[in-house]
Amino acid sequence: MKFLVVAGGTGGHISPGIAIYKKLKESYKEVLFVTNPHGLKFPIVKENVESNDLFILPISRSFSKNLIGNLTTLKEFIISIFSSLKLIFSFNPDRVILTGGYVSGPIGIVSTIFGKKVILLEQNSVMGLTNKILSLFAKKVILSFPLKGQKDYPSKYERIGNPIRYSETDILIKEYAKNTYGFSEEDKVLGIILGSQGAKKVNEFILEHIKELAERYKILWITGQDHYEMVYRRCMEEKNIKVFPFINEINVFMSAVDVAISRAGASTLSELSFFGVPTVIIPFPFASKNHQYFNALFFETHGAGIIIEEPDLTIEKLLSALDTIFRNIEIFRSNAKKISPSNATQKVIQKVLDL
Repeated sequence: MKFLVVAGGTGGHISPGIAIYKKLKESYKEVLFVTNPHGLKFPIVKENVESNDLFILPISRSFSKNLIGNLTTLKEFIISIFSSLKLIFSFNPDRVILTGGYVSGPIGIVSTIFGKKVILLEQNSVMGLTNKILSLFAKKVILSFPLKGQKDYPSKYERIGNPIRYSETDILIKEYAKNTYGFSEEDKVLGIILGSQGAKKVNEFILEHIKELAERYKILWITGQDHYEMVYRRCMEEKNIKVFPFINEINVFMSAVDVAISRAGASTLSELSFFGVPTVIIPFPFASKNHQYFNALFFETHGAGIIIEEPDLTIEKLLSALDTIFRNIEIFRSNAKKISPSNATQKVIQKVLDL
């Protein structure tokens, strides 16, 4: 069988796409990974996808109120349609797996027109416009979270969970993982994870109160590439703080962390759940249709974390939330672990093969 795995240029789409690609490559030779130029900025793409398996479409944005921007988008869309036609004809895939993002649009349209079996993955609690359209034609729609406001689903919808790149064997003994960063088993380790592009306002807030946090916890901080220098300069003398622009193999980080402060991207929450890391969640307030809030709400209502919305963020609320989780750490850990099934990737693959 031949497979196309299509993943848009954000971490939330790239990560499950890589997980599916790697799993398929264990058993099948002909698997292509399709993304856009922005997707190439993620080191996990070049590190995990064989160069001969990589295919790039130029589309990187949606239509907006900006006329000039729309002309660029239209040009990219047309080129992507013709490139998709060429790819579908030359490669002739048996399954096309879309993990979302603008790049899924052209491939999804062309694949549907030519009768290919399209499988759509929706990571978030609110479906974006591209996925809404593609879901009408997909043979299977796989959900990570229940969709907001939707009680009844068509038979082709199924909530399985979000594919991640790790298995149970990647979860390290906590003492060993903490020692890797120079911490002891007894240390309370706080992980700060603010998405693939970071979060300027939250990074600045944490920097403002870093001494209060460092007095209470050892800190592992993934800043995002754009904010790394700013954070590193301020924290380089602090022995209790380790700062990283990004971490490719995140299983050691996740195994070491007791509690996290995080945005609410679906892939990040799925990985936190898989590793049993309870979280203080600060949703990105400008996410499309506020989907990060609804992702976070699912986490909170299942007892796996506490939401603080960005406009309400204060050091008092943050310390209180962290204290609540640490005082009830085993309950929160257990609840977090229950959200994301350990075999989600394999289950998704099986659904793809069964179509």
